[in-house]
Amino acid sequence: MFDYNIEDAQRILKSFDYSNLRLEDHVLDNWFEREINFDYIYDCLSTKVLLSISKTCENRFKLIYPHEKIKTKDFYIIIEIDDFEGITVITAYSFSKNRREREIERK
Repeated sequence: MFDYNIEDAQRILKSFDYSNLRLEDHVLDNWFEREINFDYIYDCLSTKVLLSISKTCENRFKLIYPHEKIKTKDFYIIIEIDDFEGITVITAYSFSKNRREREIERK
């Protein structure tokens, strides 16, 4: 199994055909209670400005985008990249943007 780094993930995200994007059952099971807009997930991955990317484990990345509607929140998308550079959305959720801003201040 190939272990991608952040630069690999950014390259793959830029060239990926989002008609082939896969969604884990976890995202599908929780979309209503988390108020997930699937179109916004596609928009984020394909066109929105990425605020932050970090590697959480082998081939899994946490992507942070601006929230679609709430200015005080960020939108987190956790993805996994397979050996064939396919992308699967593992989960997506909103969180206060103060979390990201505190992380930036610590650096």
